[in-house]
Amino acid sequence: MAQPQMTARAAQPGYRRLAAALRDEIRHQRWGEGEALPTDGELGRRFGVSRQTVRRAYLDLVNEGLVYRVPGRGTFLTPSHLRYHRAFETVDDLLALSQDTEMEILQPLGGTFDLRAGAALQLTGRLMYGMRFVRRHQGTVFCHTSVHLPPDIGLLIEDDEPFTEVGTRSTRTVIGSLAGRGLQISGAEQSMTAHAADETDAERLGCPVGHPLLRIERLYVDASGRPVEWAVSDFVPEHYTHRLHLGRQARPGPALTVATSPTRGTSP
Repeated sequence: MAQPQMTARAAQPGYRRLAAALRDEIRHQRWGEGEALPTDGELGRRFGVSRQTVRRAYLDLVNEGLVYRVPGRGTFLTPSHLRYHRAFETVDDLLALSQDTEMEILQPLGGTFDLRAGAALQLTGRLMYGMRFVRRHQGTVFCHTSVHLPPDIGLLIEDDEPFTEVGTRSTRTVIGSLAGRGLQISGAEQSMTAHAADETDAERLGCPVGHPLLRIERLYVDASGRPVEWAVSDFVPEHYTHRLHLGRQARPGPALTVATSPTRGTSP
């Protein structure tokens, strides 16, 4: 089972292989907070790569928020309470949020109505389920989320204990609970915008009013393509990094098409 992963890693550019090796060592706590990581020259000799390759690998880790560099002093681990990185490339990665984050219920799962949610979920009636929560990593709140579900989907988990009372904390996720009830989540569409924190955002996330936030909207669909969950999350950028790797197409043609349209942000 490990061979395909090793083959895939070997096919990556040298700086990506080095960055992956450093991530593994950071995850296994090879260096403590406040301890300088190896210099460019030391890593170059150890891995047999150029200083440019080392600098490019470190830049990836800096962009992810795992490390920071101080001119003339070296490279250091970002303090753990400010560091949270997870790659989200598949729905399985989102399901894995339950491994190292915790949610706290602000508004329990129950009947509600939201016009934008109804449009996103393609509902013809005004009945839906909704809930709100914040999510923490190592005790630090890094986002708050509102979730809306079609009525028949909400019924599947309306009695699940983690979702029924204000203040309940759990490592569960909504899509994980739905998957546990037999619902097959086959994919998600995602859009990102930015907005300034209002008073409600500031209270939930512990940031000043007007602070910039990253908003991510995800629409999950089942195997038939039917929308089954609409989630809107606001992230504090100091505690969350969203990275996207864009490859090149093998045949001629545009590698990336971006459509833009006017939007008006609303608080979840």
